[in-house]
Amino acid sequence: MKPLVRVYVIALAAVLLLMGSLLFIDSQASRTREAQLQQVRDQYLLRNLRTAIENLLASGLQADQLDAVQQVIEREQAEFARVVAIDVFSASGRVLYSTDVGNRGMPAPQNWLAWLRQAPPWNADAPGQRQIGTPFENDLGKAAGGIAVTLSTVDEPATLAQWYERGQQALHWLTALVLAALATAGLVHGGLRHLLAPFGEAARALENEPASAGKTTPLTTAARARRAAWAAARQQQQQTMQGLEALDHED
Repeated sequence: MKPLVRVYVIALAAVLLLMGSLLFIDSQASRTREAQLQQVRDQYLLRNLRTAIENLLASGLQADQLDAVQQVIEREQAEFARVVAIDVFSASGRVLYSTDVGNRGMPAPQNWLAWLRQAPPWNADAPGQRQIGTPFENDLGKAAGGIAVTLSTVDEPATLAQWYERGQQALHWLTALVLAALATAGLVHGGLRHLLAPFGEAARALENEPASAGKTTPLTTAARARRAAWAAARQQQQQTMQGLEALDHED
């Protein structure tokens, strides 16, 4: 591979590495933002549910007498696409309300009861889903039960709008890559041209060609001096040969 070609290849490889690093950083930042948004959504959902239940308990009714809770959890499930189920259970370990009607009146899982002894919020992961939860208190400030929300973690098929957005992002990155590659090639070409210009002028001087305007450099001067020395040596050599030929003719 020619040296100049090697320089271009190294420069373009550096551009690709830089763009790849930027893409990786952007991807990591997007994941971080998504995780933060997910945490905000979880806190918002749990806060809404807890506030609604505690407000109803403040009326003096018992937890198992709050029929409006069923409407609250069904409404919240409808508003959050990834919510699979919402269960409200008592401190004694019985499911009082649930968006899955078959769970009502059933014993609460042991891990839910264990959550009541832990600091909220609660989190648990399982294949294809995760669970979050929080306790709720009665009007005396004592734990009256807990709320368990099951959410799906299965990726949903991308919509046409999402595919369009991804295509736009890919096009933007491709455009940036092409522009960066062209800019790099231009800068490398200009830099090499400026760097190698004195050597080109020196080569012109050695070939006894006129120097470009304003391009005289110490290297060019040295090349012209070397050219003059070569010419003087050639002339002296020719004179010597002519003298030897004259001696041959005399003999």
